[in-house]
Amino acid sequence: MPNDSAAFHAVALVAAARTALQTARRIGERRAGRDASEQEPEQAVRGDLGELHAEVGALLVRLRLRVVAGVPDGEAAALAQAFEDRLLLDDLGDALSVAHQKLLSLYPAVDEATVEDARVLAGEARRRSVADGYERGLAAFTARVGDLRDAFSEGPARES
Repeated sequence: MPNDSAAFHAVALVAAARTALQTARRIGERRAGRDASEQEPEQAVRGDLGELHAEVGALLVRLRLRVVAGVPDGEAAALAQAFEDRLLLDDLGDALSVAHQKLLSLYPAVDEATVEDARVLAGEARRRSVADGYERGLAAFTARVGDLRDAFSEGPARES
């Protein structure tokens, strides 16, 4: 049991550090004049969507590997995996929220359904990150996010 306690304390420390870093980053972005709620120029948005395409892809790969690997043996290993999964889902929610804001800047050149899917999937990723049984339907969820990722990377580029 002492290993489980150490694992719990390590997870708590990582969570606290992560929250502090995210807050500092967001404050820095605001101070630098970047506000996701503002309409942005098309060229900048297209570049940002390219970066988000890569970021969402990396998160999806890790979540899909988790689905294939299943739950690890041992309580501490399962706790660490569940914690990492939840961090991935939270990061995915953040990335999809940013993608939603960027897609809004391109609307109506981007299909309304794509914009709405980004909003809905961002919310679902965040809900999963804090929900019991977050892993239920994870394969189907990652497939939907993969479809959205393809749509926001291909759709706006073709509209040029």
